[in-house]
Amino acid sequence: MLRAVAVSSAGSAAFPRLPPSFCPVSAISLTDLGSLTILGAMAEPVRKQRAPELLDEEPGITLQRWVEGPGGRMELVEMPLTPELFLNPQVGDHMSQGSRHFNTAREIVDRLEDFFRPAPDVLVTGDLKHLFGPGLSEPSPDVSVIRGVRDREADRESFDVGTEGVRPCLILEIVSPLSSRIRKADLEDKVVLYRRVGIPEYLIVDSQLRDRRFRLRGYRLGPSGYEPIEPDAEGRLLSETTGLWFQASPDGRRVLMFEHPSGRPLPTRREIEEKAQAEAQARKAAEEQTRAEAEARRAAEEQASAEAEARKAAEAEIARLRAEIDRLRKTDTLH
Repeated sequence: MLRAVAVSSAGSAAFPRLPPSFCPVSAISLTDLGSLTILGAMAEPVRKQRAPELLDEEPGITLQRWVEGPGGRMELVEMPLTPELFLNPQVGDHMSQGSRHFNTAREIVDRLEDFFRPAPDVLVTGDLKHLFGPGLSEPSPDVSVIRGVRDREADRESFDVGTEGVRPCLILEIVSPLSSRIRKADLEDKVVLYRRVGIPEYLIVDSQLRDRRFRLRGYRLGPSGYEPIEPDAEGRLLSETTGLWFQASPDGRRVLMFEHPSGRPLPTRREIEEKAQAEAQARKAAEEQTRAEAEARRAAEEQASAEAEARKAAEAEIARLRAEIDRLRKTDTLH
C-alpha cells in the first residue's frame, strides 16, 4: 500500500522546513496516485504473496519521494522500495535503511576523503546518483571513488560519466539485510551493471539478519570480466585502484581500512580529532612546563645574583673592618 506522510510547514527533525507553496496532505490512494505528476517509475502495489526466493526477511525497506499533485501541491509519498526504484533513484529520494547503514557509509566516505585530500583530482562521493549512459540504470552508490576529475569542489546533483569524462575506479555498496530483493540487487544486479560500464573494482559490505556481522566480498575487472578479489592471510581485500586494504572488524560491526603496503590504519574523523586534541593538550602542557622551567631558571639566576651581591658586600665589609683594625693597631703602636 502506498501512503503519504503528512508534514507541517514548520518542518520536523526528520524533514526540512517546507516552502509556503507546499500543501501537506494526510493520505493518498492508489487512484489518486495515478493523477500525480511523478518523475520516473513508481512502485507497484505490494502483492500479498511473493515467490519464496523473494520473501523479505523483515517488512523491507521503504522509499520516500516528493511528488507533485493537482494544483502543484507537493506531497511526500512513501512506497515499498523495489529493485527498479533502488537501481534508478531520483534526486531527493530517501531510503530508510537504518542508522547502521548510514553510519558505516559516512565513516568510509570520511576516511577516504581524508586519505585523498592531498590529491585534488580524486573525488569521493556518498549516495550520489551516477549517470552511466542511455538505457543504463542510474544508481546512487553508497561510496564511489573517482580519479581524474577536473573540479573536485563542483556542486553536483549527480555524476555524469559522459560529461565528466571519467568513471569511478572503485564503488562500494553496503548491503541492507532488511530486504532480500534489494540485497539481490547489490549482490547480483549491480555486479552485472558495474561490470558492463567498466568499473575496475566493486566491493560489497554484506550482512544478514541472523547475526548482522559485516562480511566483505569484492570483484576486480579482468580480461574476461569481473573476477573475485581473494582475501589475504588476514582476511583483507586489496583495492589496487586506491592502494588500500578493506577488512571487517573482528566483531563484524565496522569496516577497517589500511594503507598498502605499510598497513597503517586509516583513522576515523573522531580518531583524528581526538589525536589532534591530545597533541594540542600535549603541546600546551609542554609550553607550560617550558614556561615553568624558564621561571625557575630566572628565579635561580636572581637568587644567585643576590647571593653574589651579598658575598661581594660581605667581602667589602670584611676588608673595611680589617683596614680599620690595622689602622687602630698602628695608632696604638705610636702611642
